[in-house]
Amino acid sequence: MVRHDSLDQAICDALVLIRTTTGADLALQAEQARKRLTRAVMDAPDAPRQALAHIAAADEHLEYGELMEARTLLTAARGFLPGRRAVVPARA
Repeated sequence: MVRHDSLDQAICDALVLIRTTTGADLALQAEQARKRLTRAVMDAPDAPRQALAHIAAADEHLEYGELMEARTLLTAARGFLPGRRAVVPARA
C-alpha cells in the first residue's frame, strides 16, 4: 500500500488555511491553500483518482471563495488516502 502522507498533510494545511475568517486575508489564505495543494498533487501523481478528483473540485471552489464547499471536498478527499496520519488542529 502506497502512503501519501505529504498529500494528506497538504490537505490538512489547506483546511487550516481556509477556516472561515473575516477580512481581506481570506482571499490570500485561499490562494495559499491552492498553491499548497497544487504542489502536493504534482508530487503525488499516483494518489487515488478519487482523492485527486475531490482536490481538483475543491480547487475550483477555492478559486471562487466558496470555502464550505472546498472544505467538504477536501475532507472527503482525505477519506480516499490510505493510511492517512495528519491531524487537522482544533480551533483555538
